Amino acid sequence: MKYFIGCFLWSMMCMSALVANAQSACDKLFANGVKCQQTMTISSQRNAIGYFEKAKICYDSQAKKDLCDQQIKSCRNIITQLTRTEEAKKKESQTREPEENDRNKAKNDLKPVRKNGEIKLSLDRTYIKFKGKGNEFQKVKVTCNYPDWEITKMPEWVNCSKNENNEIVIEVEKNPNDVERSAQLEVTCGDEVTTLTIIQEKFKKFILF
Repeated sequence: MKYFIGCFLWSMMCMSALVANAQSACDKLFANGVKCQQTMTISSQRNAIGYFEKAKICYDSQAKKDLCDQQIKSCRNIITQLTRTEEAKKKESQTREPEENDRNKAKNDLKPVRKNGEIKLSLDRTYIKFKGKGNEFQKVKVTCNYPDWEITKMPEWVNCSKNENNEIVIEVEKNPNDVERSAQLEVTCGDEVTTLTIIQEKFKKFILF
């Protein structure tokens, strides 16, 4: 008799452990749902709903099943709000594009009308010289009576840009040759063109003895 009682108690203990493990797995599903729910994207909310639905099936307690239903409802409300926000942004973007195009067109229409001989374009130097190692910056000042001057030609081994102070910022790459090299950079405004000669020394290799 004692043997049967012992077996019964052991079986009950095993069943309790299994139930506890099952509920722990359910709680893990629910926790994953909550984690996904905290990310405010539609895809994340849908992932959260999937976890809550699995947890609802897993739980034995009606109270916890009801809690899963509440979380699912909350996720669906968030999806609705996010969808409305995305649609509003899309409409705003579609409205903004024609306005920006109109503004750009207006800017183009306001380009200065030039007369022959009235463009004044010059540089503060006729040439600049760089060391052969590269990674060196120099600036050249541009003077022009129109703001839309541009760099129309430059060597492949030269990088340059126009800054807000009407300067050309110039950088050269390392000279791979054993001789000095040079090339010209062109600046243009309308029909007026001026040039800058860029010279780079040969790369000096240091030999350690």
